Amino acid sequence: MFKGMPAYDLPKVSFILEDGNGLEYGVPDVESAKVVASALHAPSPVVEETPGRAVPITGLLISEDNSAPTQNGQSNLYGLASQAEGDPHSNNQEARPSTAPLSMTWDHLQDFSSCRESGTPRSATAVTYPLDFSSPSSIAELQRRHEDGPGVTSTPSIAAYPVGNASGASPMSLATPGTMTQPSLSRREAYLVQHFINKIGPWIDVCDAQMHFTHGLPRRAMSRPMVLYALLALASRHLGVMSRQSEEPAEAAFYHGQCLKSVIEQLQGPEALYDDSLLASVVCLRIYEEINFTNDQAHHLAGTDRLMRAIPTFAISGGLGEAACWQSLRQDIYMSMTRSKPPSFNLENFELSSVFTFRDDGACANVVILLFAKILRLTYTESEQNNIAAWKRMAQDVEAWNDRRLRLFQPIYYEDLDVTQNRPFPIIHCITPPQVAALQYFNACQVFLRLFGPQTEPVSSGFHASKRRRALEREVTFYLAAIVGLAEHNPFVENARFTAAHLLRVGGYCIENPLQRTRVIQFLDQVEESMGWMTSHTVALLKEQWQDLDGPKDM
Repeated sequence: MFKGMPAYDLPKVSFILEDGNGLEYGVPDVESAKVVASALHAPSPVVEETPGRAVPITGLLISEDNSAPTQNGQSNLYGLASQAEGDPHSNNQEARPSTAPLSMTWDHLQDFSSCRESGTPRSATAVTYPLDFSSPSSIAELQRRHEDGPGVTSTPSIAAYPVGNASGASPMSLATPGTMTQPSLSRREAYLVQHFINKIGPWIDVCDAQMHFTHGLPRRAMSRPMVLYALLALASRHLGVMSRQSEEPAEAAFYHGQCLKSVIEQLQGPEALYDDSLLASVVCLRIYEEINFTNDQAHHLAGTDRLMRAIPTFAISGGLGEAACWQSLRQDIYMSMTRSKPPSFNLENFELSSVFTFRDDGACANVVILLFAKILRLTYTESEQNNIAAWKRMAQDVEAWNDRRLRLFQPIYYEDLDVTQNRPFPIIHCITPPQVAALQYFNACQVFLRLFGPQTEPVSSGFHASKRRRALEREVTFYLAAIVGLAEHNPFVENARFTAAHLLRVGGYCIENPLQRTRVIQFLDQVEESMGWMTSHTVALLKEQWQDLDGPKDM
């Protein structure tokens, strides 16, 4: 308990705020604020805004001579020799620590304090999550709650109580401003924000060590209604998909409509008012559309594109704006692959970004993602499809990127695929999510360079043409297997499953081995079951393509 606090009933904590450094503050409700403030006889500390706690993690450095370990005289793609099973040095980080803030009452904090003092652990209590708002009466209640504007209010200053810090010492009291913003979220809405933090934010921040969407966007939502509605809509929609609801939840539709009104209003205003909150909200709306695969019209991606053309400096602005730009590019890449059209963005706008300094793993990943977008532009732009010089230049740029990547990081473990050992995909363990994304997009570049690049060798026919085509498809299968292997063996990077699913839809027909085919179908089924991302269309497509290529069995 806090020193000098009288022994009487303590107020309930309305919510917990976290300062980014492990220090959390429980904020009591307004009615009991004066009682608690007088009990403490001390200035009230406030939550101080600090950068996200995540820091860039560089990978393992190789020697300055740029040489990589080899096996049988050959280097693999990752600069590592393939290791045998049972190697004691094959440890892998299998879990990503959760950084979501806690939701506790003041009674829980008292239990926690007494537990710290006594050293006796307490058993965990079950948490009952609120039900979904789906009935008309609940939607009516939502409309009443939000009809006067955002669920964010400004209240008189209230005492903020420190829950603890990393060192265990009591923090110093800080001056309290005259007013502070207090979210007036319902329990359900707080749960939706937490779901975004725990599940969806890390998908978006796969290449962002600072986790701007996971941590920064929910903070922004507490003062920007448009952002809040975007988070609530996306979280509600995803929960509906995970609960196998075929229709759009009424709750999600309500928040989606509220967000759309704000977005349209701001887009119709002067471009000088466009900001990173607008771009981040449009990104969330785009993911909302992507979740519903059968009705994916990319309306809000087009809105993002107009925003990018209006303010290309977002790509070099840093912070949430730049993070939203790179996520928009990945969304544009997804649409390009599924619709067989060139990316809609002006890709040269991204070349002024500081990522080309290779400052960390995330920057390294964003560079190869941009290279892949340029390959897609060559692939789906009819006038460029036979531009041998352009394709050759892209292949050189990809190899140059890989050379620089080798000086920044390598996988911590690599083992080649071996179908005879029931290992249809290579085992590739990495340290950070950006490393996984970088290697996946590198392999994606190799897939497209082989499937769609113009032939540089003399045109052959007959047997030689068939032989060359099969050799090329085996190479494509090798790179696709690496993409799936990266997704399977780095489960802390859920975004990697999306990338693998997209690439399998494009080139999965090249896979001939029965074991690999079976495991690909199992992988895609697992993506839909565990993440709510519809892959059944891809499964049906691959089965149909394989049947056509295999031909009748009775011949």
